[in-house]
This record gives sequence, C-alpha cells and structure tokens, in this order.
Amino acid sequence: MKGRRRSPARKTSENTESMPKYTIGIVSQLLGLPPQVLRRYEEAGLLEPARQSGKNRLYSDQDVAILEEIAELFEQGVNAAGIRYIIQIRRHVLILQQEVDDAREAQHLAEEEKSRMEMHRQEPGKDF
Repeated sequence: MKGRRRSPARKTSENTESMPKYTIGIVSQLLGLPPQVLRRYEEAGLLEPARQSGKNRLYSDQDVAILEEIAELFEQGVNAAGIRYIIQIRRHVLILQQEVDDAREAQHLAEEEKSRMEMHRQEPGKDF
C-alpha cells in the first residue's frame, strides 16, 4: 500500500465542517425548526447552503452552527439586517483572533531564535 500524504488535522477538521451533507429535512429535525423557517433565513440572505444538482439544499456543520445562532438571535428579537451584521462581525473577530495567534507565534519563534543567538555568542572561544 502506498503512503499518502496527510494534511494537518486542523485542515481536515475545517474541511469536514464545511462539507455540505445534511438535507433541509435533517437540519429541520436537528434544530427543531420547520423547513419553511430555514428557507426564510436563506431568502433573507443570512446563509447560502450548497445545492445538490442545483435543486436540493445541502447544509454543512458550519451552516447548522450558523442556523443555531440565527434562530437564537431571532428569538431575542433581532431582525434579519441585525443578524446579518452580527454574523459578519463574528466572522471578522475570528479572522482577527487567528491573525493575533499567528503574530504571537511568530513573535515567540523570533524570541527563541534571538535567545539561541545570544547564548551562542556568549560561549567561550567564539568570535563574533
């Protein structure tokens, strides 16, 4: 058997979360919402599920999580425009959090490298 290259677990997890796999009937049962409500959310532009053969809606795990948020916000009295804005802001926050994490990691690596270089310079018999 030939060895396959494996992508990092994080990428695999992200791929499976965004993979469309649930029909509107299944999502309706999972969330306890009628299919008409899910269609209304789509018509309001709050999310766009994938289409199977251009007809049947297919929802991913990410879509289901967003639908849970949408339903909760509607219950709290937020209108469609407000929900759209909240979802957009939350996406931006996640992106910014990832950028901060990446910057912290880069800083940490740079500090480690600087420390290694300083230790190397301090070794007796080294000329720099």
